[in-house]
Amino acid sequence: MSPSTAASGLGRVPGSDQAWLRAPILPGFTFNEGRHTHRTWLAEDGVPEVARAARLGHRMRGMGHVYEHVTPAMRDQVRSALEERRLRCLEALHPQERERLMEMVPQTGEHYRAHRRKEAL
Repeated sequence: MSPSTAASGLGRVPGSDQAWLRAPILPGFTFNEGRHTHRTWLAEDGVPEVARAARLGHRMRGMGHVYEHVTPAMRDQVRSALEERRLRCLEALHPQERERLMEMVPQTGEHYRAHRRKEAL
């Protein structure tokens, strides 16, 4: 978070100084690192800066804040980029890991199988 963002309070979660919010989600991986990774992935996928900022609850600085706005096409680009990454991650799993995940989160299996059917057509 930039100093100006921190000073203005933008992008901050009320009560975010609580230790449980800073604790690792996984060993060596915190929520904040997840946000950094999320933004980096969107940058790799060519998502415009204004859409990346909005996705994380930030505002652009300077004239970008005045003249740039998130469009429906940008929102679609964010969704498509993240969906593609999700599918690649599922494909990278060992079949047994993938099935276990689909049992834990049934919607994941439904979406994955629907995508595979579309590819087969």
